[in-house]
Amino acid sequence: MLLQPDGVTVDWSDWLAVHGSTAVVLWGSWLPEEQRDIKGLADLRRAATDKGLDFVVIALQEPIDASRKALSPSGLPWLHDRHGAMLQHLLVYQVPTLVVVQKDGTVLARLQPDSEALVDWTEKK
Repeated sequence: MLLQPDGVTVDWSDWLAVHGSTAVVLWGSWLPEEQRDIKGLADLRRAATDKGLDFVVIALQEPIDASRKALSPSGLPWLHDRHGAMLQHLLVYQVPTLVVVQKDGTVLARLQPDSEALVDWTEKK
């Protein structure tokens, strides 16, 4: 189960059913500074929405208060995964990572978490 910023639990499949195909960034405030770049995440969100994808950051393996402190001021949509279960669910071995997921949960791509990688991928498919 994931937590929304308000602390309410949400099932990943239910979240996808509402939001549709999504660019998901698996991320943590504990990452080195250059890897947790909030401005870069905002750029990535714009690229995702320009390509017709929803966007969410999943904050991993940290207390929810750390996620709130880092992400809430940015206005970025985010979910919290305290124990990192989404790493296994999405078969991700490196953080941060961008995963493009269809509404049914099918993983379409695992990419570097930057807007250029997403744009290049969408233009090739």
